[in-house]
Amino acid sequence: MKKFLSLLLALAILTASMLTLASCGEPENEGAHVSVYLGDPIYDFDPSDYYVDNNAAQLMSLLYEPLFTLDEKGELVNAAAKKYEVNEEERLIEITLRETYWSDGTRVTADDFLYAWRNLLLEPGKANPAAALLYDIENALEVKRGTLSSSELGIEANLYDLKIYYRDGADYEQLLKNLAAVECSPVRQDATIAASSYWAKSASTIYTNGPFALSTLDYDEGLIILERNLGYHQSPQKTDYDNNVAPHSLVSFFTMDGHTVDVEYKDIGNTVFYMGDASIADRKTYGAAATLTDTLSTYSYVFNTENPLFADKNVRYALSIAIDRQAIIDEIVFGKAATGLLSSKANAGVEQELLSKNSKLAEARDLLASVDFGSLEKAFTLTVNNDEQSRKIADLVAATWRQLGFDVTVKNATYVKSAQEDFSTNSTVEFYDSELQYIVKEASFGNREFDVIGIDWALYSSDPFVALASFTSDFNGNGAVFKDATTTYRSNISGWTSESYDALVSAAYNAEDEASRNDKLKSAEALLISEAPIAPIVFNQNFAIVDETLSGCEIDGFGYFVFTNLAQKDYELYLPKEN
Repeated sequence: MKKFLSLLLALAILTASMLTLASCGEPENEGAHVSVYLGDPIYDFDPSDYYVDNNAAQLMSLLYEPLFTLDEKGELVNAAAKKYEVNEEERLIEITLRETYWSDGTRVTADDFLYAWRNLLLEPGKANPAAALLYDIENALEVKRGTLSSSELGIEANLYDLKIYYRDGADYEQLLKNLAAVECSPVRQDATIAASSYWAKSASTIYTNGPFALSTLDYDEGLIILERNLGYHQSPQKTDYDNNVAPHSLVSFFTMDGHTVDVEYKDIGNTVFYMGDASIADRKTYGAAATLTDTLSTYSYVFNTENPLFADKNVRYALSIAIDRQAIIDEIVFGKAATGLLSSKANAGVEQELLSKNSKLAEARDLLASVDFGSLEKAFTLTVNNDEQSRKIADLVAATWRQLGFDVTVKNATYVKSAQEDFSTNSTVEFYDSELQYIVKEASFGNREFDVIGIDWALYSSDPFVALASFTSDFNGNGAVFKDATTTYRSNISGWTSESYDALVSAAYNAEDEASRNDKLKSAEALLISEAPIAPIVFNQNFAIVDETLSGCEIDGFGYFVFTNLAQKDYELYLPKEN
């Protein structure tokens, strides 16, 4: 029922929107309003944030635009950048921005990029593994570690021009591809200052520079509407309002409280025209009709290594190899059995199979037999998101772990509702947070309130270094704590530390040639999998079932579906009707 209530509300909102546009001189028929299902709810719209849900990155790619993007073949394409030049002698990349605007009509500037990178990703007091995307910029690593001030970062911003100095030994081509990640999108400084704790959680305080703007975000009705950003790659005063973005809006809905998705395959062409998610039952029946694309995300279980039960690597590795990854894929239909942390999009030059697709239960039992548990109770909680796929995987894995003698409780995380006083308006602002994301953020600051947690581990880039850096002691992006003139680097969310692993990733960072770099990265991933602070389970795939009336739905190099050129045949038939 919630779905249909949401759609009725959406139609009412869009009808009012169309009447407003008509009164302002805009054409009454401004383009298609496409009814879509984008997936589970998103609670935070900061593009640089630490996401634990692959669906979040897909949605961010519709709202925000970095300097570049990658085409389906992984080749660099200008996005917010109009052009760039590289001076290898000076290790300098000069970038000129195209004319493009934020969703409120303010022009995007070079300072918007500099602020996002310097103050959100590289700020030592903030935790974010996506910071590794920028480590090839001169002094970026030192700024993140807090050993150099942000003023020494190798970037100069001048209105609509950026100068980026890259470090000695860096591959500037890979750096440019890293800058294509949505996490490197610009952010408005005035927005973060005006509402520092909730600017990315309310439609009224979110400014976006991508093809779409967040028009409506209603958690009570389970409704989200994205409308065309009129200033995307042009002045918002242009009359060719559909010149760069074809559809007027994407009308989507979601379910809260962990309910099963109530969109069914039969709704295609009726209630919805694009389904970015589907129930497991529909996947099994209609999976052949879906479009699949590999992503830079690996669904994984992360162990809290500060828990005495998981202090021994043999326990963690036994639990990892006991998982029947292929059986999980057979159940959830989409995705690939993870044979390591790095999916096919992030393992160029370091391809290797480190995990079996099938369960090695007997080997796991042998490993556990060598462990002295002493008085430790073999009981723990597995915390996962409260969606059908996460619950299904948890049930399958928990059943296997119980065969090994562990008492496993599965906890389904939902959301946390908070309130913040807005003193500028003397009002209270209510907003939501993903409970899973909240737990992970706390862990990145050293507060590990979980035993084992299931998350979509973001790889961020085609560069394997970026993903593997997340598990180091001081490359991981979680910043530093400064006490009594000493510096303590925050660990990764598992709490696992390894001097050998740190040395391998550091050697890869400082390698003088690609072969040496790849060799170190392969060794680092192998060590990570064998010590198992993380148990990769599924190489995530994005999938969609698209109605035949839609065309122009493209796929980029990150595996995101692109709706900029989305067209709907006879869209006038589906426009909201005025009462």
